[in-house]
Amino acid sequence: MLIQRAGGLVIPCPWSWHLATLGCRISRPPLPQLQSRASLFRHNSSRSFYVSAFPGYWRPHRLCRIRLPVAPYPADAELIWKVAGLLYLAFLALPVHAVHSSSVPVPSLSAPSAVVIDGWTGDLLYAKHAQVRRAPASTVKVMTALVVLRHHLPLNRIVTVSALAVSYGGSTAGLYAGEQMRVRDLLYGMLLPSGNDAAVALSEAVAGTPDRFVRLMNEEAARLHLKHTHYLTPNGFDNPGQVTSAHDLAEVARAAMHYRTFARVVRTRTWTARSADGGFVHVWTNVNHLLWDYAAVDGIKTGTTPGAGACLVSSARLHGKWVIEANLDSAYNARYKDGSALLNYGLLIDGAVPTAR
Repeated sequence: MLIQRAGGLVIPCPWSWHLATLGCRISRPPLPQLQSRASLFRHNSSRSFYVSAFPGYWRPHRLCRIRLPVAPYPADAELIWKVAGLLYLAFLALPVHAVHSSSVPVPSLSAPSAVVIDGWTGDLLYAKHAQVRRAPASTVKVMTALVVLRHHLPLNRIVTVSALAVSYGGSTAGLYAGEQMRVRDLLYGMLLPSGNDAAVALSEAVAGTPDRFVRLMNEEAARLHLKHTHYLTPNGFDNPGQVTSAHDLAEVARAAMHYRTFARVVRTRTWTARSADGGFVHVWTNVNHLLWDYAAVDGIKTGTTPGAGACLVSSARLHGKWVIEANLDSAYNARYKDGSALLNYGLLIDGAVPTAR
């Protein structure tokens, strides 16, 4: 006999046997959702005990209520409270997450390289050829944004878009040569529609030229101990020798997400920007499909080139947990299926929830 709700085991059979012999009644009434990581075991005036069932982190926590009968004799009451105390100790001894990696199916992926890490700690939760060097495509722009923010470029600074910046094809923010844009808007233009023109404009604003900016990118990669990453452009165009790995990409995303400006930009679905003189108006839409499809997802970036295939690095937070996935060289639509499977897997098995942030 098990005290169980659909999808989650909470008490092993010896405890349920003791409760049954004491005449306890087990029910699942509608109760408030748990937001904390720890199991909750408490009593109220009607001698009802509530136990967290930990169904998995894609769905809200559910509670099982164990109602203890009112004992007619003090001895019976003492026995009941002793059993309750033992139950409390048993639940304290449970792991911090009830779903173990061994019981969660490993995701089936199209991507040849993928990884899931804990966003708070950086702990590795899943890896598939995660250290193999591959072309990064526009996921490079995560590092571009990180360098811009680390160099404290004022967000309201006006940048004049150069002819070099608008000469790049592929995905663009639709900027015009000579247009004056704020740094904040250029970040949106680079990270939402994946504007190659905005990436080059930002690189010129920080370092004068894209080549000098790339040196800063590689210095930042060394600072983050990214052993499998080397940059040659600020926008991710295919270039022999420009490489990263799934694990390195996830680490860059983790570092960037600690900047509030970056986190705010990449979770934005649409953004309207105006040039400094009001002469041009741009409306940009985030091309990361996961951001539109899953409430827990809060960014980060896609990338697609012929040499890199379809790439995705994404983040999700739920009930205090934070995981980041990266998958490289997938198919265009398969990257989102891979990304959601990886995030789901990470949220199910990851037990790290910070007590302070």
